[in-house]
Amino acid sequence: MEIIKVNKLNKSFGDNHVLNNITFSVNKGDVMAIIGSSGSGKSTLLRCLIDLEKADSGDIFMEGMPLIQGGVYPSNQEIRAIIIKMGMVFQHFNLFPHLTVRQNLELAPKVVKKEELIQMNQRSEAYLNKVGLFDRIDAMPSTLSGGEKQRVAIARALMMNPDILLFDEPTSALDPELTGEVLAVMKDLANERMTMVVVTHEMSFAREVANKVVFMDSGKILEAGPPEKIFINPKEPRTREFLSSILRNESQSEKEKKRYRLKRYE
Repeated sequence: MEIIKVNKLNKSFGDNHVLNNITFSVNKGDVMAIIGSSGSGKSTLLRCLIDLEKADSGDIFMEGMPLIQGGVYPSNQEIRAIIIKMGMVFQHFNLFPHLTVRQNLELAPKVVKKEELIQMNQRSEAYLNKVGLFDRIDAMPSTLSGGEKQRVAIARALMMNPDILLFDEPTSALDPELTGEVLAVMKDLANERMTMVVVTHEMSFAREVANKVVFMDSGKILEAGPPEKIFINPKEPRTREFLSSILRNESQSEKEKKRYRLKRYE
């Protein structure tokens, strides 16, 4: 079943053509990793999918419903009915600092869905347990580590019962030692067949968890396919250049993490 279908999507900021005829589809249960250099349009694409940015032309269909069709958006009411089916996890967590962890999770279901308190309490406890943070349910965000904040953000997105989760570089603001705990939660969601679109620089996640990989460069999709095709036998020279560079950096990062762990125990 097709969850998202994007056709010839375009977006410009002034003279900067950020998205250039973007076309792809996401089926139910897919984990699609979007990779590419900074500035290639990846985050803008996600923001267009959830209506945080307006595209200039093209189509986006969510479960057959048009978010934009032929460059024309439907009414605000129709847009809200579509985007409520999606959840988004941002790079910088975006937790409300004045609310406890539980209150962060329960705010949107309370305001948007008018959900009953007992039901919200049960679900917030269940999702926090799922991401390994039940013991921090009454904590304030300022007392959490970066990895804990991001796991709370994932639990908060799940509270709206989305059909698809969008992740915008969910580990890039984290120290290397905290990245693994967030990726572990995302892997668990993938194993449960949650449909996800993930903008990431974590090539291990793209290789091991995603079943589709999209490589973007200068606002275009240059190459797309299963991870074994993209990582083992990429067709485009630009894809090969990007992967060579980022995999080299990953190798260096692993060495740095090893040195860090050794220092801690000296």
